[in-house]
Amino acid sequence: MLDAQELATERVTTLMTPSEKAKLEAKARKVGVSVGEFVRRSVDAFDPEEAMLLTQLAALAAELDHSNRDAAAALDRALMDIELTRHQLRAEAG
Repeated sequence: MLDAQELATERVTTLMTPSEKAKLEAKARKVGVSVGEFVRRSVDAFDPEEAMLLTQLAALAAELDHSNRDAAAALDRALMDIELTRHQLRAEAG
């Protein structure tokens, strides 16, 4: 954010689609600030390293989900095999 003595004197022009602009305006309106103030706050809040870490965490979470699904499927197959073996053993014994 701006220091108390620092004035916003620089202009930045950014091209965006009409839907992007509408989203930006809606977000600024939602928090009750101007679009310029919203952009300034966003610049202060955005940390590229943190964003990279979040991307890595999302990839790890996706991999964990995939691994859990594979493990659950393997467990289901093992339980079916156990049940089949129990059924065969009962048939042989009886």
